[in-house]
Amino acid sequence: MPPFLAGKQRRLPSPASPYQQTAEKPAQKLTLFDVADERPAGSLKANKDFLNHIDDAESNDTSLSDVSSAEFENVAPQPSPKRQKLYHHVDDDEQIDWEDAVDQNITDEVPSSTIQPSSDLDLTLDKGTRVSFNSSENQKKGPSKIERQIRVTTHCIHVQFLLFHNSLRSRFACDLEVQKILVSQLPPVMKKEADSWRRASGLPQNPARVEAEKPATHKGKNDRSTNGEGVRSQRDWGKPAERQERGAANMSRGDPVIRLLRLLSAYWKKTFTITSPGLRKQGYKPLSRLESEMVSFKNNVDNIEEHGERIENLDRFRDLARRCQGSRDVGVQLFVALLRGLGLEARLVTSLQPIGYGWNKNEEANPERKGAKPNDVGQTPTPPATESAIETKTLQLRSMRRNSRAKKISNPSNGSKTTPIDLSDASSNDLSSAGINDDESVVDVTPSTPRKKPNMPYDRDLVFPTSWAEVISPVTNEVYPVEPLIITPAVATNPEHLAAFETRGTRADKAKQVFAYVIAYSPDGSAKDVTTRYLKKHMWPGRTKGVRLPVEKVPIYNSKGKIKHHEEHDWFKTVMSGYTRPNHMRTAADEIEEAKDLRALKPQKKESKANEGTLQFYKTSAEYVLERHLRREEAISPGAEPVKIFTSGKGDDTKEEPVFLRKNVVICRTGESWHKEGRQIKPHQHPIKMVPIRAVTLTRKREVQEAKRDGGEKLKQGLYAWDQTEWIIPPPILDGIIPKNAYGNMDCFVPTMVPKGAVHIPLRYTGKICKRLNVDFAEAVTGFEFGRQRAVPVITGVVVAKEHEETVIEEWKKDEEERKVKEEGKREKAALGMWRKFVVGLRIIERVRNEYGDGGGELKEEFNPFTNRNKQKKNHEADQHILDGDHNDAADRNSNVVAGGFLVDEAAESDTAGGFLSDGP
Repeated sequence: MPPFLAGKQRRLPSPASPYQQTAEKPAQKLTLFDVADERPAGSLKANKDFLNHIDDAESNDTSLSDVSSAEFENVAPQPSPKRQKLYHHVDDDEQIDWEDAVDQNITDEVPSSTIQPSSDLDLTLDKGTRVSFNSSENQKKGPSKIERQIRVTTHCIHVQFLLFHNSLRSRFACDLEVQKILVSQLPPVMKKEADSWRRASGLPQNPARVEAEKPATHKGKNDRSTNGEGVRSQRDWGKPAERQERGAANMSRGDPVIRLLRLLSAYWKKTFTITSPGLRKQGYKPLSRLESEMVSFKNNVDNIEEHGERIENLDRFRDLARRCQGSRDVGVQLFVALLRGLGLEARLVTSLQPIGYGWNKNEEANPERKGAKPNDVGQTPTPPATESAIETKTLQLRSMRRNSRAKKISNPSNGSKTTPIDLSDASSNDLSSAGINDDESVVDVTPSTPRKKPNMPYDRDLVFPTSWAEVISPVTNEVYPVEPLIITPAVATNPEHLAAFETRGTRADKAKQVFAYVIAYSPDGSAKDVTTRYLKKHMWPGRTKGVRLPVEKVPIYNSKGKIKHHEEHDWFKTVMSGYTRPNHMRTAADEIEEAKDLRALKPQKKESKANEGTLQFYKTSAEYVLERHLRREEAISPGAEPVKIFTSGKGDDTKEEPVFLRKNVVICRTGESWHKEGRQIKPHQHPIKMVPIRAVTLTRKREVQEAKRDGGEKLKQGLYAWDQTEWIIPPPILDGIIPKNAYGNMDCFVPTMVPKGAVHIPLRYTGKICKRLNVDFAEAVTGFEFGRQRAVPVITGVVVAKEHEETVIEEWKKDEEERKVKEEGKREKAALGMWRKFVVGLRIIERVRNEYGDGGGELKEEFNPFTNRNKQKKNHEADQHILDGDHNDAADRNSNVVAGGFLVDEAAESDTAGGFLSDGP
């Protein structure tokens, strides 16, 4: 049903004209629109009459076209206190014009009070051109290319925003005032533990703390001197014994920083209060929901229930440090500031939770529920605790604590026969009586009084942390992850503890927690990617698959447009280049962790057990091998024992073969091959394997054929392993005489083959120089080139005595200068010869033109020496053909005028007939 428009109003009846007939119009029935605009009375009878009118209107065939629009006139809409707006998204080419089809002569059937207009309506037509980010509207077709690109770009931008956000928070944690606030809130027992850690780590003590701990000297009646006199003798472990060497670390109980981190984590867990939600991934939302949240954010910015925590500046961050409250993210950031204030090198580690780039169900936002907090995803919303409730809970805790104390049979502080008196200060802290053990993960070091305000129910569905700290030990340079709020144990000291930081399981998926980019921010402002440390077995991609942009292979094209090769492009590595620490600022901890924890490993390919035990399995196995599958240069090492027996064949053809491990296979070579690598066979060594000789040169082939002809078998040669060879160390030279082989040269395949006292000069033309200087030398053979069934030695320089090295090199430099001058003269002479030829040719062309003329403009190209002669010939033949055709046409035209060289008498031709006189008329 179209809406009722107040802009249309019944026009007043026109005055009666004397020329018009005053015939009464028949009464018309109500239309559907008239009935819809009526307001029925509140009685039951009126409601029944209203339903009957609707039935009559539906049964009538009267349509909207029966009423003429001339009976209506446009008037200005009157203001109404209640104005409703109706928005329709239509195309530009659609034009909708609604009119009221109401007749004015129907007041006798329906009371006038029932057809009063209800209210004014405004109709606004708008065309929606925005693209929705969620996939609920496009589930059947799937995402288009531009939609995929939008999500990838959104993901990249969000990652960069989060990187900068956490970098700014790490800078806040370096603020001296924030650190001073947090350190001043520490109880005295924690400050003593910090001083003990510095002493055990060999670090210099804080001068202010040393002066404060210095005891006052009071001389009394029973006081004894402190120089060691009168003290009970305890051998080397008494009070007079000196402490450890200054500057040396005490590693007797492990790394001292681990104990301090456990104490600080337990203290911070009871001190910090969670009062607001932190950053988390929510997914793509519909546009209508985004618009409503944007409007709500503009109207009420400080509403943490809907828009989360908001820290505008450093002053707000300092205020949270004084109150020790905030979100879980802020709790970790303040904990990092506390660690840095105590002198520890602490990093702020964040597992970024960016919006994804995929199109699965986990990337879509959860449906909005009325009354639910936006940060409590997947859980029932819990109303925040009021101050009265907190006070009631505090009183209950105190009464329970009094009752528990009253039920005790004996108080340990009063002492008994079996229990000594406790002299510790119970009002300050219970650390001294806690019985701390280094193996314990969490130690209760906080006062017994409850906290002023309990934790609010925020982010309880996030079972894995998104922010934690990394502390670098000043003694061992090891990195220890610390999470003081939700993980137990708080300090990760072995690889098993690191599994608690990696998101996994159904609860993490339901809370939309991802494990994509783990970044550690250092106090100097740099940052590094430490995702590899927390991956299972340090293997990629692990849990990052599908949520982190993978390394892309970019094709590189050559000049012809074909793919030359592919290069890997890591987008996130490019982004992190702006945060990476420069090489000159790298520390020992960077080198250690990149060699151990940050070294990525590739997953090992597991062999399929479907064909295990078959011949094909052993042929392709990387662990086992059969002797039949060994190559020519492979052999089983001597002393290797088979691990199993492989049985092949059936019946009488059954054959058993030993199965060896692939690591027992060694590479073997012939004596000549080892000689080319600078090694020789040790004395009294027997070949591991005998193989047929491989003949390449013509001489070797003849030797093999003669041996086969004489013995009847093919000639074989032995193969030796690396352990059966040794380096070739020739004897030193004597009196500057270089030893030579039968060919007059020396084998110098490796530097160790050069004898002591000699030197290899790998320069060209040095043999001629040595002959000219009368220096004994030997040409150095560094390899062989095979071609045309021959082996040609590769000569690279000479070998001379060491005392002649400088002389030969100086002479070679002089020869090189002379050779360059000669080559330059040759090139210059060749260039001048070419120019002389070119100039002489131009002079000949000029002389021919002067003597014989140009010969026509079309023949100029024939004398051009720089054009193609074949092309000139074709062009000349084509021009000649055209000239011949023009000559024939001219001859045909002249044949009508010239006859045998004489002019034709037209009058005579017309009067004569074949040379005879024609008969008269």
